[in-house]
Amino acid sequence: MLLRSLQLCCLCTTAVALASCATVIDPSADFAAARSMIQDTTGTEFPFDPALAALSVTEIELVLAGGFTLDEALSLALANNRHLHAGFLELGVGHADFVQAGLLKNPSLSLAFLLPSGGGRTRAGVDLVASVAELWQLRQREDVARLSQNQRILDLSRFAAELIVDTKSAYFQIVAVREARAVAEQGMVLARLVLAGVQRQVAIGVATRTDEELARAAVLNAELAYRRHSQGEEADKQRLASLLSLNIDMREVRLTDSLPDADALAELDSALVARGQQLRLDVRSATLALETANARVQLERNRTIPAAAVGITSERPEGGSSAGFLGGITGSVELPLFDQNQAQVSRAEYRRDALAKELEALAAEVAAQVRAALDRANAARSTALFLERDVLPQAEASAALAQRAYELGDTTVLSLLETQQRVLQTRQDLVDARLEIARTQLELERSVGMPLSVLRRTASSQ
Repeated sequence: MLLRSLQLCCLCTTAVALASCATVIDPSADFAAARSMIQDTTGTEFPFDPALAALSVTEIELVLAGGFTLDEALSLALANNRHLHAGFLELGVGHADFVQAGLLKNPSLSLAFLLPSGGGRTRAGVDLVASVAELWQLRQREDVARLSQNQRILDLSRFAAELIVDTKSAYFQIVAVREARAVAEQGMVLARLVLAGVQRQVAIGVATRTDEELARAAVLNAELAYRRHSQGEEADKQRLASLLSLNIDMREVRLTDSLPDADALAELDSALVARGQQLRLDVRSATLALETANARVQLERNRTIPAAAVGITSERPEGGSSAGFLGGITGSVELPLFDQNQAQVSRAEYRRDALAKELEALAAEVAAQVRAALDRANAARSTALFLERDVLPQAEASAALAQRAYELGDTTVLSLLETQQRVLQTRQDLVDARLEIARTQLELERSVGMPLSVLRRTASSQ
């Protein structure tokens, strides 16, 4: 009878172990949930799968060839960033923890062989004992593990959202340097043309050597500005390569997209504050952390009796006994005389209350961050529109009038250079204003927790 019981126990244990292993090694449902949340949060397709091989150098070079768009940069960041890959593998760790939380401890088998001092048959005993205290803790343990895993998915999605914002920031910084360099190149070409014209006028006695030196100094200043912008682009490209986890030289990679214009910040309103509080992933993660803390409080309250076990026992008595075997049920329970788990319950309750306060603080901080970002975004949009519609056309018109006046001999070369410098400075100011639009847009997206394009689609679908 005892042997049969042991066989049945072994068979059940083997079946549970096999089923558990099959679940532990296949966290594909968690991977799919994370991919779906990342795609919903970032608005970018997320092709990464831990089961697939990483992108090869040839595949990456193919993406970079012929011009590198912003969308390609965002997709490559999600598909190739090694920190994001590591986060996915940590989901496998969390899935294993979840499975472990749903398993009971293995039963213990003890054997005893007692040798009589006067000789005779050996006395033998067998005990098979399993813990039962976990039966009323199992559900709470699973709840804690499930909520913790959901929080890991949210945190991973939040990291992906931050990665998207950082990639956009690096991309736009490179584009801004490129456009500033183009303005500097225009200034260099224009300064050389002015110098050539002044030299012709000096040759015929219309202009002086002083005018020529002023024009030559303007050429040197324009060349210096061009060199400075050329040097800044290399460092920014290496930052972008780091975000994409690319160990390649990015200097020859050509970025094709432009800086966003004022329309990127159109139709912004205070409703973003409420949406940010609802959709931002760290708020949702903090909410899950509070739910996890509540579940842990229930778990600790159910640990008032820390350990209890029941089992079967069988014993072969010494020689001369009328019975061949003795069998029955055995049990043990830990008596909570000194430790009734009050400290752990209190600790869990204080932790829960602290997380509740942190959640309240985070909600207030999100509201303040979104409002501040919204104000800066509206200011950046207003400045860009003013430069584009009013300041730049006026500066270009003044430069055109100065050019004609100089050709007619009605003004000096210094006045001509000043008006041309004003045009170039206004164009540079417009580049800076558009970069500020990009930065405030990214700041707003960071404070809300998702791209504005996704947020607008979410709002229109509601």
